[in-house]
Amino acid sequence: MDLKEAAKRILGPKEYGEIRDSVLEAVAAYKEPRYLDLSDRVTVLFEDAVTVWFQIEEALYAEGEEGERLVGEAVRAYAPIAPRRGELSMTVMVNLYNEGELRALLPKYAGIERSVAVVAGGRAAEAKPIFPEDYAEGAMPRSIHYLKAPLPGLEGLRVLVRHPAAEIEAQVPQRTIEAIRASLYAEDVQWA
Repeated sequence: MDLKEAAKRILGPKEYGEIRDSVLEAVAAYKEPRYLDLSDRVTVLFEDAVTVWFQIEEALYAEGEEGERLVGEAVRAYAPIAPRRGELSMTVMVNLYNEGELRALLPKYAGIERSVAVVAGGRAAEAKPIFPEDYAEGAMPRSIHYLKAPLPGLEGLRVLVRHPAAEIEAQVPQRTIEAIRASLYAEDVQWA
């Protein structure tokens, strides 16, 4: 299946449902090299228009017939995650392994969304939340953070996290860099 070609437009629940089984398998393979475990608690997924398209299609599919009516709303909600050329889009996930950690551990990671940077070629770029309103005063701690950073380059790309609960510096493996290099960007799709 050519995911990049499929992801150029939103199919909607009916058409997507007809190819969903093959999409699930293809997307799992597509996303696999885009994951980077920074620690046992923090994982990054380097997003692109294919991974965002999949989120949109799955959300609409879950809505069934109602999903056809919600296409515009779903695109508006998810499209900002798709990077433009020169950007790196990341979903930073705080891994929780049981319900007790939700209350006890997750609050310790508050502010991690302001603690991530990428470095390449001696240049650093701070990642910022795509949806800053998610972090307004009184917001509950989150385990998933959507961030973007200007892409300083890909050679020697590293991810830095400078947070009291996670002090991490990780080299991005070459296979992940190749996956990022092969990304489909917001400019390449008709729905973004």
